[in-house]
Amino acid sequence: MKKFFTENTDLKLITLVLSLILWFIVTLKGQSEVIMELPVEYKNIPKGVEITKTSARFVNVSIKGQERIVKNLLPKDINVFVDLSKVKRGETMFYFTKDNVKLPPSVTLAKINPSNITVHTEEVFTMSLPIKPITKGEPKKGFAISDVTSIPEEITVEGSRKALNKLEYIETEPVDVKDAAAAFEKTVRLVLKDKTLTYQNNAVKVKITIAAQKITGAKK
Repeated sequence: MKKFFTENTDLKLITLVLSLILWFIVTLKGQSEVIMELPVEYKNIPKGVEITKTSARFVNVSIKGQERIVKNLLPKDINVFVDLSKVKRGETMFYFTKDNVKLPPSVTLAKINPSNITVHTEEVFTMSLPIKPITKGEPKKGFAISDVTSIPEEITVEGSRKALNKLEYIETEPVDVKDAAAAFEKTVRLVLKDKTLTYQNNAVKVKITIAAQKITGAKK
């Protein structure tokens, strides 16, 4: 056994070097790189905190691996995420690392562009706002709308103070009263003008009261 390590050392060293070179050639052969545009996901958002703005919605991720594996990758196979568990109100910059990307086995992360993202968060507030039912069209001739109510009449809205201060009420989608001659109810969705807001319910019931118009006789 001792002779094996002491005899022909130069030849053994050359053989080892050639074996390593061959291994690298075989390993690198068929390697490929692909770039995917992926959405940024946010995890562990603290209660009472809302994301109001980000510097980017998508990032370009470069991935390396065997060509046959890389070629079959789909966007759903890779996740790019930011952990917001320790985020504070205001602007926070996060730098992407390999820990922010969940990859399938046998592929590696080469690059992320942009390399960082700025997230703006604000404290979430709650406010009760009246619901304003909207109608369109005209009832049947000789009839008119006498009352319009929503059930419930108010709704709880969550969002940033800035967004909530812009609101006085929440409108419904228009309820068509064309040719109506009797009272009716209809469930309609609320109009979500500000996507950063969260509503307690997305739909409400609107009750339309239709009454016959009084015909005033001609004076004698």
